[in-house]
Amino acid sequence: MEFLLENIKKDVEELSEKEFLIKYLLKSNNWYFSEYQNQSEHHAIQQMETLKEILNKNIGVAFHNVLMVGSGKTGYSLAPNKDFKKFDEGDDNSDIDIAIISSKLFEFVWEKVRIEYSIKYTSQYKQIASSIFRGFINEHNFISIDEVRPIWNEQIDKANKEIQKKLSIYHPVNYRIYRSWEDLELYHINGLRKLKQVFIN
Repeated sequence: MEFLLENIKKDVEELSEKEFLIKYLLKSNNWYFSEYQNQSEHHAIQQMETLKEILNKNIGVAFHNVLMVGSGKTGYSLAPNKDFKKFDEGDDNSDIDIAIISSKLFEFVWEKVRIEYSIKYTSQYKQIASSIFRGFINEHNFISIDEVRPIWNEQIDKANKEIQKKLSIYHPVNYRIYRSWEDLELYHINGLRKLKQVFIN
């Protein structure tokens, strides 16, 4: 699959949000491995499967419940306010965004966050509560809570080292934990709907 900006823009305009989501985010094609690392399509898919194996082994998430999203997946940001910014374009290096779909992990992290509630984390709790309502938790929100961070890091640090070693991913990796596939789809469909509106206008 070719990740050409003109094709992506055309599909944003012409495809439904669900059709676009399936074509660019849910299928196994992956810009980072095929284009950025210059791998064959077959090998790029193998790389993604290795990523799934690593996270399955280290944090216990089901093999098929791992998905690369964001500009690492398509080569361009689909955030409505970023004007299709190309991966690694500009002064700052891009991140690799990984979606983990696991109701068990979602509930585990949310329970730990609730137990450790403290007035000093007020701003983080507002962001976490907002995302929980929409069915996900961002890693960068809960790792700022001192009492929760060691529990997560104990599992994810090994995974990140293995991701660097086996997949040669040296960009920062960000994780978002979704309660269900439906929550993931709804999040991205809402984002695509906003992008489509901005693009059409």
